[in-house]
Amino acid sequence: MVSAIQTLSTGDAHVLAQVFDPESAPQAPAAVIDENLSSDPYITDARLLQQLKERERSAIKEIEACPSKDPADKETYYQRALALFSAIVKEQPQYASAYNNRAQLVRWRYGDRGTLIQSSTWNQDVYTALSGALEDLDTAISHVSPTNPTTPVSPAQGRLLAQAHTQRAAILYAASKDVAVAQKAGNSVLTGSRHQQWDRMKFEEEGSRSFFVAGVYGSEIGKAMAVKANPYARLCGGIVKEALKREGACG
Repeated sequence: MVSAIQTLSTGDAHVLAQVFDPESAPQAPAAVIDENLSSDPYITDARLLQQLKERERSAIKEIEACPSKDPADKETYYQRALALFSAIVKEQPQYASAYNNRAQLVRWRYGDRGTLIQSSTWNQDVYTALSGALEDLDTAISHVSPTNPTTPVSPAQGRLLAQAHTQRAAILYAASKDVAVAQKAGNSVLTGSRHQQWDRMKFEEEGSRSFFVAGVYGSEIGKAMAVKANPYARLCGGIVKEALKREGACG
């Protein structure tokens, strides 16, 4: 019996190899990094930038001081750190790092699973917090993204874009998992108004896109997850595998 894949053209075989072995696919484009650019495209005063970083570190220290993972303990430290990050955002609305860190703080407090998508009792506060985190990440990304893919960014911008896109992707990918779990159990899928029209594939698609961009800016997690989280890659892989099984059975 002749293997089905052996009957394919060289080009088709190359495509299939990428579907079955994403790591063999051509590498994603890499961002252009310029060491000489300012760390922040808006905050060009070095002294002010240093002050803002110190204030962010103070907020992070509040989280690090939390003695346990108990929600009651976390809430106190969360509120303290949240106030510090929110003050920075209010005073310097163009400072992207504070938005990124505030989103990370929300994820530290509530996690990713069971937040945008809930299947038992509805908790509006949790949804609002995570939806707000996504808005913060979108803001951070918009503030430091280059005007086009070939425009150089500073190393700090690149790291921030990698972090923000990875965080955004993680939240959306977790939501896709929650949709799948709820549907498998036959439970209602509960979400807020912003995501009412989103299904599992939409969450996966958006998550995969952000993982990909994170990978462009150097995130190893982003590179690894971009294909894994892509619903179309899995769908195509499943279809092709089934076709090859049928072809092999008839060969």
